[in-house]
Amino acid sequence: MPGPTRGLAEQLGGPLPDGIETLDDANKQVLAEALREARRQQAAALSAAAEDSLKYVPALLRGAVRKAVGL
Repeated sequence: MPGPTRGLAEQLGGPLPDGIETLDDANKQVLAEALREARRQQAAALSAAAEDSLKYVPALLRGAVRKAVGL
């Protein structure tokens, strides 16, 4: 399992800000897990919103619209 610093840096897409670097490993791990969970929840909410928006598309077109937008 990668260290918490590496996991955070990968999730944030770059070097960690100074304030995060000063955290101990346990707090970095908590932050990494919280960020991962927040992104998972965001992805689920976006997926649900996209599916919900299809109810405004006529039934005969929904398959084509799903394919066109990548759902």
